[in-house]
Amino acid sequence: MKRTTVMLRTEEHEALLTLAERERRDPRSQAAVLIRRELERCGLLSPADTHTQNRSANPQEPRHA
Repeated sequence: MKRTTVMLRTEEHEALLTLAERERRDPRSQAAVLIRRELERCGLLSPADTHTQNRSANPQEPRHA
């Protein structure tokens, strides 16, 4: 996994923290979700890539109904 530093203005950071709390995510994970969604929206990544990566990363992980 690669790391990228993103500089945010105070109001952007506060908004990220608010959304992360609302969606019960760590702010770093929330930022990754937002970036992923935007890349999908722009057509640079397909939504199917998320499911394929998750399955191949943890093939033995039990699935809950």
